[in-house]
Amino acid sequence: MPEEEPSQKPMDEQEDQQQDHEQSHPNANDATLEQSEESQQQLQPQTQTMPSDPIVTELSAEEIRARRLRTLAARSSVLNPVAAPLTAEKPQRERVQTTAPNESRLVRDVLASSSGMEGNNLGDKTAMTWSDLSSKPDTDVDMKSVASTPIQDVEMLPAHTMCLPTSVPISTETKLQPLVHSTPSTVKNLDERHEQMLSRLLNATWNEFCSGSIICAQTASFLEQYPALRFDFEPIITNVLLETAFKFYNDEVEDSFKVDNEPTLPGLGDANGADDKEFSSAKKIKSDDTEVQEILANAVAVSGNTEEDQRASASATPSQSEITSSDACVACTVPSLFNIVTTSKHNVMLHLLRCYQNYQTEWERVKGNDQAETARTKEVLTLAFRCIMRIAVLVLTDKIHQNLNFPLDQSTLLELMYMDRVSESFLVDLVAETHQQRDNFDNIFGQVLRGLFSGMQRNICSSKINTQQIEWLSKLVVIKVGNVRPIADLVSRQPNYIPHMCTKIPGREIVKCSFLGPFLSVSLFAEENVKFAEFTTKNKLEDAATSRLRWELHSMRTHMHQVFHSLCVNASSRPKTLEYVAKILRHNDRRVQFASDEKLLARDGFVINLMSVLQQLSVKIKLDRIEPNFHYYNNSLVNIEQDTKIRFSEEEYKSFLARDFAAPVQNVNFQTQCWFLTLQAHHLGYLPAIQRYRQKVRAIKELQKLIDELDRTKPHWVNSRYANRNNQFKERWEKQLRKLNRSKTCSEITLLDPALLQRCTEFYSTVCEFMLYQFEGRPIEGPFISKLPVQQLKPTDAFSALPEWYIDDIAEFILFAMQHANVDIRQGIDHSIITWLLTCVCASHLIKNPYVTAKLVEVMFVFSLKPANSVNTAMWNHELAQNALVSALMRFYVDVETTGQSTEFYDKFTIRYHISHLFKSMWENPIHRQAVICESRQGNQFVKFVNMLMNDTTFLLDECLENLKRIHLTQQLMSDIQNWSGMSAEQQQSRLTQLATDERQCRSYLTLARETVDLFHYLTSDIKEPFMRAELVDRLSSMLNFNLKQLAGPKCNDLKVKNPTKYGWEPRSLLAQIFDIYLHLDCDRFAQALAADERSFDLQICKEAASRIKRLALRSGVEVERFKALTQRAHEIYVSNQQTEDECADAPDEFKDPLMDTLMSDPVVLPSGTVMDRAIITRHLLNSCTDPFNRQHLTEDMLVTNIELKQRIDAWRKEQRGKRQNNNS
Repeated sequence: MPEEEPSQKPMDEQEDQQQDHEQSHPNANDATLEQSEESQQQLQPQTQTMPSDPIVTELSAEEIRARRLRTLAARSSVLNPVAAPLTAEKPQRERVQTTAPNESRLVRDVLASSSGMEGNNLGDKTAMTWSDLSSKPDTDVDMKSVASTPIQDVEMLPAHTMCLPTSVPISTETKLQPLVHSTPSTVKNLDERHEQMLSRLLNATWNEFCSGSIICAQTASFLEQYPALRFDFEPIITNVLLETAFKFYNDEVEDSFKVDNEPTLPGLGDANGADDKEFSSAKKIKSDDTEVQEILANAVAVSGNTEEDQRASASATPSQSEITSSDACVACTVPSLFNIVTTSKHNVMLHLLRCYQNYQTEWERVKGNDQAETARTKEVLTLAFRCIMRIAVLVLTDKIHQNLNFPLDQSTLLELMYMDRVSESFLVDLVAETHQQRDNFDNIFGQVLRGLFSGMQRNICSSKINTQQIEWLSKLVVIKVGNVRPIADLVSRQPNYIPHMCTKIPGREIVKCSFLGPFLSVSLFAEENVKFAEFTTKNKLEDAATSRLRWELHSMRTHMHQVFHSLCVNASSRPKTLEYVAKILRHNDRRVQFASDEKLLARDGFVINLMSVLQQLSVKIKLDRIEPNFHYYNNSLVNIEQDTKIRFSEEEYKSFLARDFAAPVQNVNFQTQCWFLTLQAHHLGYLPAIQRYRQKVRAIKELQKLIDELDRTKPHWVNSRYANRNNQFKERWEKQLRKLNRSKTCSEITLLDPALLQRCTEFYSTVCEFMLYQFEGRPIEGPFISKLPVQQLKPTDAFSALPEWYIDDIAEFILFAMQHANVDIRQGIDHSIITWLLTCVCASHLIKNPYVTAKLVEVMFVFSLKPANSVNTAMWNHELAQNALVSALMRFYVDVETTGQSTEFYDKFTIRYHISHLFKSMWENPIHRQAVICESRQGNQFVKFVNMLMNDTTFLLDECLENLKRIHLTQQLMSDIQNWSGMSAEQQQSRLTQLATDERQCRSYLTLARETVDLFHYLTSDIKEPFMRAELVDRLSSMLNFNLKQLAGPKCNDLKVKNPTKYGWEPRSLLAQIFDIYLHLDCDRFAQALAADERSFDLQICKEAASRIKRLALRSGVEVERFKALTQRAHEIYVSNQQTEDECADAPDEFKDPLMDTLMSDPVVLPSGTVMDRAIITRHLLNSCTDPFNRQHLTEDMLVTNIELKQRIDAWRKEQRGKRQNNNS
């Protein structure tokens, strides 16, 4: 009786034992070929006949692996006869989408393409088919249970733990199994080492010498029958990759190898669980653009399908929706992004990415070695790399596994990029592999770009700045293959790169529909990003949070600069990129209009982002490379036709263009185009945003005043019938105030960004250099050095045709930054800006609009404010400031009397206040003080200046004193409780409203009056002669006498008000300054002028003023006595004049001035034939250069002395004096 057969161990126990064995013997996988052959020879008799003795045979790891591979090969041939990748003859079966094809036509395609590309034809080897092997029995199979044979090898770690990309973080619990390299001593030859390296690289096993985790049974069976092909690596690598891909597609690979078990980055696996990545539907985004979304949706859908139709087609069966990849390129929108769904395609790509990472690891190990064996290794690695990239292309283009919904599907590559599974080097190699295969390249990366576009559309409106799509776009477009940037070319070929405008609001349409529009639309303005505005309402932004947001904005703009830089550096995409920027600016030129509708144009955030990108592109542009007349050509990218020019009218400008720039410009360099586009972007981007910010600030102040006024007057209306209405008003105003404050806070994050302000300052410095050359009318030659005195500058046609905003924008920006920015931008104010500023002010005759010059004077006023700093020091030490500024300021002080605007009367006071302050600052500098004194001795300019100064002082003091009197009366009335309570509520409200108006005007006028009186005070201290001229001295003395009477006369108590400092009212200081002016001008001529003022001069009032000055100790006793002596002399002259005037009353009419009815002393004849006294007509001409009788133009040099009449008047005077003397005797 035969002995009992020993019991077989279960398969699981065998695997456990084998795993223990392999763990204890790590080098078991590296057994020699002789050991493997010997094991196979010993295994064959054992499987055929069982020995009589119960002998238990232990198999080595290599023997178990070899047996398992043969079993799998046989199982694959018998149970599932699927054609191998090497087949080329069997007819293609019908493809089923859910399973791998029974015979792959695409495998033959890829082998044919690879053979053509590599120049390596397998010849007769490829004629062998795997199906031929199914008829051959495998005599080496002795396993009792074929179905129980595992697919995965024993003790193989999951693939994701073997070769994760370096960018994916690995938890501390996961231990990576390193790629074990066999030592030469355990491997028989170089090819075997390469075979094991490829097994590790591909993570696959196809014979007993391999150590990969995925069993490739078909490849193993083929090599069993044709061992001569064992080291023909190209078809083996291709077959292994394809077989592995089919396993993933057919779900034949364990879950541990799939992307589902990979660590998912936060916010990518679940769209709802992320803070930074929001993948909600675009329709659910709360925005203020809802009124134009329907119109824009029609513009976007070029194919004519609505979003619902696209969704329906995406969910339809292949027979219902036949969509090609070319059709997908037409559509500008994509379906709503769902949570990233893991598919078998993702798993295939992830496996290929692991193989690529393994390739990089092996390549890094051998690239520095120049030995012969290493060269062969490099060839094998290069072969593996090419196969990996070819298979990746097949997978991404769905040529292995057909996908009828490819145009509407999200890009698998993009989703893996979102998950940080794709390295940048892989993208570079993939672009290099496919950029010459136009269809494959467009299919792969066109789908990626469309996914980035749709993803960016959804991330515009969020509580945080999401830049993931922008970062990936910047990484893609910088990829360079040779001298070409393929992704940049593909971006410019997108059908919506420059979309066709099909609505009446192209300014908004190009933002919403263009490919780069969403990437430039990241904004923190409350009107554009409602979610962020709500976030700021709930969370108060601290300085640290504001700085972080500004840094994120800067980072976003830097990435977009990389995108535009790549598009512009790439020669083929540069023209379309510049055209795109030009169209954005051209379609949004109405942004600078006063009453433009913001919702129909690009918003502030978009244009400022574009401006910032252009700033960075223009940083290194040299001015001498710029064509200065580029903006005049009709085919230039900038449009200035409708802008107000510095000097030309519209007709003059058109005539200038027709004469000099009728022909189109040719071959303009990039520097010129970029610089002028950047200048235009500043005009249409930052400046309108500044205006809107100021409107918000003004609205906040007005609303706050209204609320404060209601609170102040609440006791008067709380019990009246207006109580309910006023409470509703207050509630509404408070709500509006909260919204405006929120909007103001959001705007400040962007507008007051120190980095943005600094870049604007640097760019405007180049604009100043450009303008300085235009002032002198010569070509640009490096840093500007003046070659002409500013007084000799004459406007050229090219300068006269420049837009006015070239000057105005710079001044507006500096004023905004100096007023609102928390950082000091003075460090960025360089010599070019200061030279430009002084040149514009000193050559104000070149600028037609006086308000432009007035804004420049205001900039100088801001620069001159204390404390002393580098800017005002540089300004006052500038050559132009020392030589030409005094005369220019005096001339402009006079010229601003008439500006041509309806508000010119009130505008001039603000402008002259700034000039007065500048004179005050200059007076403290000895050099500038001497320049003022010298100017007072030359010509008629100083006389006109003093005349206007007297006019302003007289008006301002009169208005101030009248307002103070009304305030005094109202305060007295309110202090009388009985009379005040007897008034009705309407009367009380009316008086309170008038009081508020008077107080506001009084504060404003007193501020201006103090400055003009100060100017008089220090000018008269060192300058006396010009004030004694006949046309000035009489008016000056009248002004002083009148104001002295107001301050020290019997009605001076009417100027007493409660809390005078509230209005800036300092009567003692004003009285002391007027007292000093009397002493500064003390002379006989001035005493005569005082006496000639019959209306206001009063000796008693002068004595009262001197007594008050002495009592209050405002001035010394010596000065008081001098004042008394002056007024006493004036009184004596006054008494004498009274007698003379009585005698002259009987003078003939021809001896009297027709205007003042006084005896003429120097008669002159006007061009109209009228005879007037020279002093009177000259005084009139100081205010208006017109004939007072017919309003014709008249100047002083047009006056003709009437000598004959003067002699007759002198004779009559002599006769009258003789008669008076005879009567007295």
